[in-house]
Amino acid sequence: MEFSKRLYYWRNLKHMSIYKLSKLSGVSENHIRNLESGKKQPTMKTLQTLADALNITLSEFFNENNEITILSEGEKRIVAFYRSLPKDKADILIDFYEKMISSDD
Repeated sequence: MEFSKRLYYWRNLKHMSIYKLSKLSGVSENHIRNLESGKKQPTMKTLQTLADALNITLSEFFNENNEITILSEGEKRIVAFYRSLPKDKADILIDFYEKMISSDD
């Protein structure tokens, strides 16, 4: 998958508008639009900045299978916390997360 499609995929997967990605990354909205349309290619610095704003690693960004293979420090903490919960409390956490995501729509 080419870069422009990957950026669009990850931005939408994270329920993030171009405006929000711009604010989190410091990359202009216009530049993000140009990257997603394929008119421009990112520098390594811009690529890392966008990945950081999306809270993913570059490995995840370029993974062809869209499988999460490397977790960020925050993701590792969340997984460790989740695994320490009894099943009933883990289910509550998942319900909360699903409601939080659906409220963004």
